[in-house]
Amino acid sequence: MTEYSISTLAFAMCMAPGILHAVEVANPLLARWLANYVLPFFEPGLTDSSKLLTGKEQIAMLNAALSAAPKEKKSAAEDYIFVLLFEQRQGALAFLSIIAGAVYGMQVPLEDRAVLHFVLLVMSVFFMLVNANHAGVPFLGKHPKVSGNGRNVGIVFSAFWLAASVLNYLAFSYASI
Repeated sequence: MTEYSISTLAFAMCMAPGILHAVEVANPLLARWLANYVLPFFEPGLTDSSKLLTGKEQIAMLNAALSAAPKEKKSAAEDYIFVLLFEQRQGALAFLSIIAGAVYGMQVPLEDRAVLHFVLLVMSVFFMLVNANHAGVPFLGKHPKVSGNGRNVGIVFSAFWLAASVLNYLAFSYASI
């Protein structure tokens, strides 16, 4: 594999989150598509249609969370739900920005790609650590609601982001020479 192809592959791997999460820019509740159609691939067997989460059910779940908050903290609870969904949309926008940067990077000579590979290296390492935490590595943070499929995603994507980290490190090294 050439230095140029390593760089291009590193860029392509880092586009994955943007591809998966792009629709959440328009509506953060569309994350249910990941829960319905992507995460089930990380468990034995495929989910039947009776187990798919609907938009109405998501709203009911959010309303139940708001109802569970103490009445005197209703405003803070509403703001908390807002922030969760707002940050989800901003995260999707950041992922789309990564795609834009990677596509741009693929158009420029290798020596001009160093800064992009540095940013993607840092991102890849952080993503690897978060996924390792979801997989069960305890000292890397705390996610209080990791599902069984979420743990399996953590295992698979720890390896994926390790590979992306290595490729971005190599590409950064090549571009920095």
